[in-house]
This record gives sequence, C-alpha cells and structure tokens, in this order.
Amino acid sequence: MKLPSPSALAAFVLAGLCASSPAQDAPAKKEKLVEIKDIKVQVQKTPDFALKGGTTDKRVRPKDWIEIEPEFKTLKTPADKKSEVAPELTFKYYVFLNTMSGVKENARILTAEVVHTNVPLEEVSHSVVYISPSTILRVTGKAEGNASLVTAYAVEVTKGGEVVGFFSKFGGATIDNPSDPKGKWWESKAAPQQEPALLSKIQTPFAPLWGDYHADVRPK
Repeated sequence: MKLPSPSALAAFVLAGLCASSPAQDAPAKKEKLVEIKDIKVQVQKTPDFALKGGTTDKRVRPKDWIEIEPEFKTLKTPADKKSEVAPELTFKYYVFLNTMSGVKENARILTAEVVHTNVPLEEVSHSVVYISPSTILRVTGKAEGNASLVTAYAVEVTKGGEVVGFFSKFGGATIDNPSDPKGKWWESKAAPQQEPALLSKIQTPFAPLWGDYHADVRPK
C-alpha cells in the first residue's frame, strides 16, 4: 500500500485539528500581562566546547536539535509599583512535530512546562525549549532536524494560575487571540498524542550558552 507523502499527511492532520476544534474549548480571554512578539523555530547543532587541563576529548559528531524560542515582554501593572521583576511566570509549551515516515500515528504534540523566575518588567526577554536529536529520530524517522517539521506550536503563560499571555502558530497562520476557536488546537479530538518530551535549556548541552539572553529557569 502506498503511504501518503509527508506534506499530504501534515495537511490531513491539520485539517482535522481545525475542523474539530470547538469554540468552547478556546482559552478564556484574560488580561494580557505578557506580550509574546514572536516565536523563532530553528535548528541548532550540539555545541562543541574546547577542553583544557588534561581532560581527554571525545570525538562526537554534532547532531541536530530543534529550538523553539519565544521573545516576550512582561508588562508592569499598578500592583508592581515597588517591584522591577515578576517573581514567577509559567510557560506551557505545545509543539506539533510532524512525522516524515508516512505513519500518521507517529506524529506527536510535544509538551513542557518551564517556570521562569525574577523576570524583568518592561524589558524584552526570551524563553526557550528544545527537541532532542533522539526525539526527532524517533518521531520523524530521520536524524536530520528541520524547522519545517514543527507544523504548529503554542505557548500559554500563567501567573498564579491565571492566563496572562498566549501565542499560537497554527498551520502557518498566527493566532494571537485566545478567544479564537483554533487557539487550543492541542485539545482537539483529532490532535495527535501528547508527550512531555520538550527540554528546557538547563536540560540540554546549551545550558551554559548565551548568558542573560534567556530568562532564569527554576530547576525542577
């Protein structure tokens, strides 16, 4: 039996998500305290650090990681008069990683929850999560990473349990409105299986890189 092409498979799955996402499943519209300007999806190679002090180096071929990186700004409210930071913001990630193997069941919605601490107010900050090379291989059947494998993604930001920021990119169309019926596409009946396989920066070889560029993360 001839299997469908990856592009046809992606179109089929996304069409199912869109068609079966009821409006009542959309996140309730809350006050936006966190403005997410954009989410960059790109491939990063495993970093290669030079070793000194007699440590024996190991020959390793750098592999592909997929990086999902939101740029955001946390707004100051009247309640923040005496504070320059938001003590905690929880970023909930949902990333649809499409399969290239032709087997629809292999597609996954990868998830993670990253808690940022002491986030500066009224400054541009960045969050980030990664898809590991082994997860890319298991889901797609290929070792090479490709940003186009991430067909849809979303970030929901909460503070004290309340939604204070939201950004979704679904099938190539940006949705920055929580009342949109497709806002919570990962809850659709047609959505692939969810799996908590996204990694925060401190769980990856990128942990020591880029200093203050990314917001602080509370260790689990």
